[in-house]
Amino acid sequence: MGFTRAQVDQLLQPINTNRVLRDGKGHSHVSQQDVLAHLVRIFGFGNFDTEIINVECVFETPRVNDQGKPSGRWDVCYRAAYRLIVKDEHGVEVCHFEDGSTATAENQKRGDAHDLAYKSALSLAKKRAAIPLGDQFGLSLYNKGQTSALVRGTLVMPEGQPAEQDVQDGVEKQVSLGNDEIERDLDASPAEPAGHPVPAVSVNAEWVNAFETRLASAGSDQLGALKREVAAEFKHHRLDSDAANQLMDAIRQRQAELNGQEAA
Repeated sequence: MGFTRAQVDQLLQPINTNRVLRDGKGHSHVSQQDVLAHLVRIFGFGNFDTEIINVECVFETPRVNDQGKPSGRWDVCYRAAYRLIVKDEHGVEVCHFEDGSTATAENQKRGDAHDLAYKSALSLAKKRAAIPLGDQFGLSLYNKGQTSALVRGTLVMPEGQPAEQDVQDGVEKQVSLGNDEIERDLDASPAEPAGHPVPAVSVNAEWVNAFETRLASAGSDQLGALKREVAAEFKHHRLDSDAANQLMDAIRQRQAELNGQEAA
């Protein structure tokens, strides 16, 4: 057997905009937890498998300060390959897709760099492996963030009852947990071409204090905007790399606090 008529009808629906996130550069994407949730919605618990084909560290590079001494910060890159296996309602494999990704964590403590790069590479590979399932899994977003249907229809339609409703209805606005996207704007390397001076950065302590006050009372739906704010401040040389990474760490800690409150 293959997919049911209701499943194909669902896959042909455009992606619900509540499921779409934007990273620090404004690129549209779906989170790894949303991809897993949507696999459950369409195919059911236990009717898909995810397999890690391979994961390896590509490099780990220590950073040095202006005096050439170790700074205690690291750049780490991981590469991962992933397989998604989709089954029918009887548990028989219908199809499988494979894809991979690399992810780099920059200017982090050594353990944090490995943790972030490892998890990010796996999450990105997982999301990419699901893209052949169509617009519901982010295919249309590759067309400059398009949320209207890109596939629109298929010549292979199974018989049976069509979908009675869109299983995306009622999905709350998603918030990234931080493990499925890389804040590449927070690379401490000079953004200017070689030979051009890097603008001096003077951190505004008053702004940082005000930001931390806002973060302390922020809800989950506000954390994405706060991350983009930090990225913009860094990009325009109003934050140095250490201050920017500290604020990003604080945002992740706030997200963890909120997740703990929800679980309780």
